[in-house]
Amino acid sequence: MDDRYNPDEITDDTLDGRDATIFLVDASAPMFKKTSLSVDDVEAEPTIDDCPFTLAIRRAFNTLRNKIFTSPYDSVAIVLFGTKKAKPNEKYGVYSNTYLLQDLQKPDCDPILQLDEMLNKDGGSDEYVYAVNQQSISLADALWLCSSIFSKHKSKKDNKKIFFFTNNDEPHSKFSNKQKQELLMSNEGGGILSGSMTADELLSKICLKGQKKRPVANLVFNLDSDTKFGVKLYNLIRPAPTPKRMQLDKRTNEIVKSVTTKFNAETAETLLPSELMKSTTVCGEKVRLDKNDLTSLKSKFAVGFTLLGFKPIEKLKFHLYLSPASFIYPDEDLVKGCRFLFGVLMDRCQVRGLAPLCILKCTAATKPRIVALLPHAEKDPEQPSVFGSHVIYLPFLNDVRKFNYVELVGSTPVLKDEGKCHNSKILLSGMNETKWKTLEGLALSREDVESVDDLALGQRSTLFNDLVFPLGYQPHPSQSSVLTPRDPQHEATVEAAARNGWVRLTLKQF
Repeated sequence: MDDRYNPDEITDDTLDGRDATIFLVDASAPMFKKTSLSVDDVEAEPTIDDCPFTLAIRRAFNTLRNKIFTSPYDSVAIVLFGTKKAKPNEKYGVYSNTYLLQDLQKPDCDPILQLDEMLNKDGGSDEYVYAVNQQSISLADALWLCSSIFSKHKSKKDNKKIFFFTNNDEPHSKFSNKQKQELLMSNEGGGILSGSMTADELLSKICLKGQKKRPVANLVFNLDSDTKFGVKLYNLIRPAPTPKRMQLDKRTNEIVKSVTTKFNAETAETLLPSELMKSTTVCGEKVRLDKNDLTSLKSKFAVGFTLLGFKPIEKLKFHLYLSPASFIYPDEDLVKGCRFLFGVLMDRCQVRGLAPLCILKCTAATKPRIVALLPHAEKDPEQPSVFGSHVIYLPFLNDVRKFNYVELVGSTPVLKDEGKCHNSKILLSGMNETKWKTLEGLALSREDVESVDDLALGQRSTLFNDLVFPLGYQPHPSQSSVLTPRDPQHEATVEAAARNGWVRLTLKQF
């Protein structure tokens, strides 16, 4: 058997899916000196008069504004070291020349307003500058404070990150040789990322709009009554969340809670939940189902995957597409040795060109779905094989319908050239971004709301001109016609109209 099947060499570093980020900002005197950016740095921001400390605070400010909508359950903290402002902290202890500006917490309006005041107020950052000898500044105390913050955080499974901002090329120069060796060993394990050259690149690392490695459910795969193993279910595509509407009381501005009460139409008595029955129409007649009947129907299939059989992969047609596919991967924590068994199953299916057909139930309350498992095959030969499988949702018989389609005209080569490859990291939803910007302006008491350009639609006017008019066409403005003076003989006055009886014209009643 190949070494790829050895489960001991594969580690599962599944996290909770949330990030705990600490911005460690150097507040020494060199960080407050204004430096002009290089001319070769074409991707730099136009604010060349900002000092490095202001740029670091601006990155934290943009991160909080981004995460409060995209990742509201992430935690962010800001730690300043090398600052003259000191405040004893009973929770984490006292560290020299280190100040906790914002504790590790979820994004909120108050931290954003505090950073906004530091950026826009004259002298808002002067109280944090370090004015004493820089030789006494130690990075070790700041790292100890960050470690204490992470250790006392509520969630222990968060993905912990520290972003260090400084203009000192050797911030660890005061470390001992042993500490430097440990730093190099941690860097070999992938613990330290390379520095960012531009601010946009750094912001993309912090606020990457990608779906985190978070399983939707941990399920059991039932091969038969005696053979079972565990799998993790992942959703590759999910809809972007939109702000929900909430009903408020116009007098107290509190959330209104709606209570639904059901009555009997004949006796007008209040019905209890145990007295309610559901019905469905079968062959033109209503069939009533009580609570016990519903429970027995839902428990017809076990929770997880139940193998039904195998079908050739050629039987999976494009017109059977029902919803976006999911992905499953063996769960070694649920059942030991499931990677080996699942890997052999997917390998044999891929060699013989078969797709397993299964019944999927994510929870006991959800309805069963018929799915086909498509073995995952790597296109890059250098990429190691991952024995996962794509979950293809198949329709039931009543979901398959026939339509009399009208013959459609295919797209022209011009339209194909105008097409763009969709990238969710770049082409954001303009409708959702507009809603978030409006809510942000209301929460932060802004007078103006930032405009959002919908990159998915592009410039409609420019696209229309390129498709309709020839290349290089420039529409000329229409010449305004000269108004000719009216003939005074044809102008009827009100008096003349009254004498002629024009104002008494009425419709005849029939």
